Amino acid sequence: MDQIDILSGLRVDGEVYRIRRERPDYVDGAEICREAVLSPNHGFGLGPALRAALAARMARMIGRNDLARSYELMLEEAGAAEALTAIASAAELPKHQDGFTAAIVRHADLVTKTPRNNTKADIERLEAAGLSNPQIIALSELIAFVNFEARIIAGLELLEQVA
Repeated sequence: MDQIDILSGLRVDGEVYRIRRERPDYVDGAEICREAVLSPNHGFGLGPALRAALAARMARMIGRNDLARSYELMLEEAGAAEALTAIASAAELPKHQDGFTAAIVRHADLVTKTPRNNTKADIERLEAAGLSNPQIIALSELIAFVNFEARIIAGLELLEQVA
C-alpha cells in the first residue's frame, strides 16, 4: 500500500485497490513523483523541509488534513524550524518573512486556490524575488503534484465508498 491507498481508505482485498494495481505504472509513478518533488537529488535551493511545509500548506488549503499531516510528519523528520511550521499550518506569514520565501508561499497559495488567476506577472514576481528558472520549475512541479495527489485521493475515496 502506498500513501494514496492509505489516505483513500482502500482495502487491500477491495475492488478499487485491485483495479488500481492493474496499472502499476500509475501506482509506481505517483510514488516516483512524490520522491522527485519532495526529496529530489538536486533541490535547487528548495530543501526538503521547505517542500514538506509547502505541501502540508497546500493539502490543508484543499481540505485534506490527512494529507497535510503526512507532509507534516516529513517536516518533523527534517527538523522543521518555526517559520516552516507556520507555513505548514496555512496561517498568515509573519510580517518579517523574507521576500524569497514569501513569494514562494504566495505563489503556492495562488495556484492551489485559484489556478486560473495565475498569470505571467506571477512568474515575474517569483523572478523578482530571486527565484531562478530551475527553482520556478521545481516549485511548479511540487504544486502540481500535491494538487494532483489530493484529487486522486478524493476520487479513490469516493470510488471505495460505492464499490
